[in-house]
Amino acid sequence: MGSFGNEGSVHRLMGVSPSLLQGSVVEKLLAMRADFCRFNEARGCRTAVWYSAGWFLEWHEGSAEAVEQAWKASQTFRWLGKHRMVHQSQGPRGLAETLHIATVHSRETPNDVARRIHSVGRQHELGWAAEPAEIWRQLTAPCLLAGKDAMAAVARENVFAVTSETTGSVELVRAIAEQYRGDVVYQRFAGGDLTGPDVGAAYVDLPHDGQVTRVQALSRGALDNSMVRMSLQQAQCLVLLLGNRGNAAARLAQSIVDLLAEQDVWPAVRLVGACAATCESAVQALAALPQLDVAVRFIDKSHRAPVDAVLEAMSNVSRGTSSFVPARVDTPY
Repeated sequence: MGSFGNEGSVHRLMGVSPSLLQGSVVEKLLAMRADFCRFNEARGCRTAVWYSAGWFLEWHEGSAEAVEQAWKASQTFRWLGKHRMVHQSQGPRGLAETLHIATVHSRETPNDVARRIHSVGRQHELGWAAEPAEIWRQLTAPCLLAGKDAMAAVARENVFAVTSETTGSVELVRAIAEQYRGDVVYQRFAGGDLTGPDVGAAYVDLPHDGQVTRVQALSRGALDNSMVRMSLQQAQCLVLLLGNRGNAAARLAQSIVDLLAEQDVWPAVRLVGACAATCESAVQALAALPQLDVAVRFIDKSHRAPVDAVLEAMSNVSRGTSSFVPARVDTPY
């Protein structure tokens, strides 16, 4: 997995277009992965494509010639409407792979997405010199809190990513959203590897301590996706929901070690589990990063326990304190 922005200056172009496609957009994009990859590999180009509520966003990087060819080629697709460029610049590479595909499924309408696109253009006119990754986050990971403007997703400070071995993290985010009457946004991600599956994620934005706090649910498999990894560069805290299998917990923790090895600033890591041996396995794996802030909370097996633990982690980390038990590698559980 390559790191971001370490391969010198490239040409970067981002553009939007309405969808004219009938049927499943996800199936269409996945079916075209081979064609996209062949096109890009022949030209040394990299591309990210996002879809939501009737709109596509393209992000191309490479030589000026390659990016121009990719932009023109997309305008020949019959299932895309009129194209509009929203960003063009020279700068560090932000895309790690030949192809990235992302889709968002929420309550937003085509008009909602169009307003957000217009807002990006307006901010550019007012002097917002955004990097492509910032534009990508603003357009593709919207904040749906009532009364929050389009810049809320960019200004957000507290990001809590919750990951688990199975689907437990998504169920937890749903429970938190229900408690706070928030809207869950579902995401799908895929790369250029035709043998690799697409992976899911979900998030909910909450008003918390006078600002927006995002709680994001990820599976262990989602941590392997480079666009998911890029989004986690904003994370303030990673919460690992651990089951009863030590090997699985160690693999999950190792994924976090690999993720953080790409980052200059590390978030806090909070382990939540009912099994002491499982938590110990995760702590031992995280010991590869000795300066990492790791703490553990043991819970019972009630339905509410994981939800309460994550909410407690949110409150404590934002205040610079923690009621979780600090983890030490040389301390057995």
